[in-house]
Amino acid sequence: MNTTLALLLLWLLFGITHSVPTSQGVRERLVARLGRGGYVGLYSLVSFATFVPLVWVYVANRHAGPLLWSLRNVSAVWWVAFALAGLGFTLTIFSFFQPSPFAMGAPSRLEPYGLTRITRHPLFMPVSWIAAGHLLLFGWATDIAFFGGLAAYTVLGCAHQDRRRRASEGPRLEAFFAQSSLLPFAAIFTGRTRLVLEELPWLGLAIGAGAAYGFFRLHPVMF
Repeated sequence: MNTTLALLLLWLLFGITHSVPTSQGVRERLVARLGRGGYVGLYSLVSFATFVPLVWVYVANRHAGPLLWSLRNVSAVWWVAFALAGLGFTLTIFSFFQPSPFAMGAPSRLEPYGLTRITRHPLFMPVSWIAAGHLLLFGWATDIAFFGGLAAYTVLGCAHQDRRRRASEGPRLEAFFAQSSLLPFAAIFTGRTRLVLEELPWLGLAIGAGAAYGFFRLHPVMF
């Protein structure tokens, strides 16, 4: 099978096995049958079983297939890609210090606070920035399939979680949804909320930036 097509099909499989078990009706039936712990265990196992082959196939076929664009030597593009990937990595690490109320085990807030003023999904949405940065620099078919799939899955997965939460807890979370946004900074730009710097965990930002810099320095060795 063509490697690019294989990557796209693996992303489709990964998306289906993540979205179907977490849809409202299916999730309730699985939790009732397996218990919450059993459901989480099964979901984690399926995640591992579908994501590992996806990464394995890509790593074995990086920069393969037709070259659809080549922007790596354009200085402005390189800096934009670097900024997107670096900021995305920093915010992803940053989010562990102030997780979304949608995250498992996180305290539930009924109003945006700190990072959730930027996006309802501070852990996952920045991953789409990392993917976008790589897409700018790597225009081979397999790179586009992998990082394009990662960006699409991240955004669509967060949107799917929003729909599920609206269906299950709509009235309770109505104000939270009205004052926050799926896309980063959209609620701030449209005036539905404002960025409050005092609410942000600055130690987490420093650690995230340090981790991003370290990962950047090790990137050539690792990949």
